[in-house]
Amino acid sequence: MSLIKECIQIRFNETEYLPWDNPDNIVSVEVEAYAIKIKDFILAFAFLIGGPANIINMAVFYRQGLQDRVNLCLFSLAVFDEMYLTSGILIHGENIILHIRSQDVKTAFNLFMANNNLVFLLGSGFVSCTLSAIIACERCYCVLRPLKYQTLLRTRTMAVIIVAIFVGEFGLFFIVSYRFWIVCMYDPVTGATWMKVTGGEFYNAHKQFVDYLDSVVFGAGLPGGMMVVVIAATTTTTVKLRQIVTWRTETSSALSPREVALTKMLIGSSIFFIICTSPACFFRVAFLFLPEMSAVGRHQNFYLATLWVLEGVYFLNSALNFSIYYSMGSRYRETFWALFRRKTHQKERDELRK
Repeated sequence: MSLIKECIQIRFNETEYLPWDNPDNIVSVEVEAYAIKIKDFILAFAFLIGGPANIINMAVFYRQGLQDRVNLCLFSLAVFDEMYLTSGILIHGENIILHIRSQDVKTAFNLFMANNNLVFLLGSGFVSCTLSAIIACERCYCVLRPLKYQTLLRTRTMAVIIVAIFVGEFGLFFIVSYRFWIVCMYDPVTGATWMKVTGGEFYNAHKQFVDYLDSVVFGAGLPGGMMVVVIAATTTTTVKLRQIVTWRTETSSALSPREVALTKMLIGSSIFFIICTSPACFFRVAFLFLPEMSAVGRHQNFYLATLWVLEGVYFLNSALNFSIYYSMGSRYRETFWALFRRKTHQKERDELRK
């Protein structure tokens, strides 16, 4: 609390209620606090599993060669998934430790992260979402037009597209990060203080624009649009691939067994993406039309409790791709074990030299 210079008074007498104690709210603030714990523990699990797994994914796809367009996309996806999990644990890690110790959650480090706009690092999750859609579309085109697939895009062009997505989405989300500044709130009736998320000076000066970016663009539009693209591309790819494998059409002669195996692996990855992201997308889109279901609405506790749990599930999408790659990708498994065999052989040579 030494970091707090002043607090905002949120009510003046006992006849007023606190925003999160609205008697019309369908759930209590205690339920929201429990949902935060669920989200934080899911994040901790995702980081413990996904942190090392994404590094392995990067090593495998780098070993396979980034001159291949698909490997470049999957390598980049692993980079942004790792960044997303790491930024999440940096922002919420202090809370996780306090949950384990059964202590009240303080937000001193959250305050530092939020009020220095470091929340923008979570924009890596949206870049990951966009890359998932690009990979799904790339596989769909490969199956539909295998003869023209190699001339679709040069790997260098794909690299430029990925960099452009990174700069554009991170730049816009940096503006949104002004919405998540933390301030001290004071209740003179009870003498209690809280540290709550609210907007900074920039947010208050450009509230309508920042809210539009947060709720419409990043809240529903971008993830919802990417999810629709992934569903459409994955469905088309699955149907067409089944025709190729089952009926052995003329197109199948142009699609190598390696491409078929890779496509099946990426279909599995896309399905997992849909499972993890669709609940949050449907939730955000639906609540755009329910103003009382918002972070400042009458039913804010219900909105936030649901949002925390669904965001926890979203973290899993960035953590468990390794299991899909390993179980469905024979070439991935070969490269994975080759990495360890190479290290073992190098260690044996070093010992012989000694």
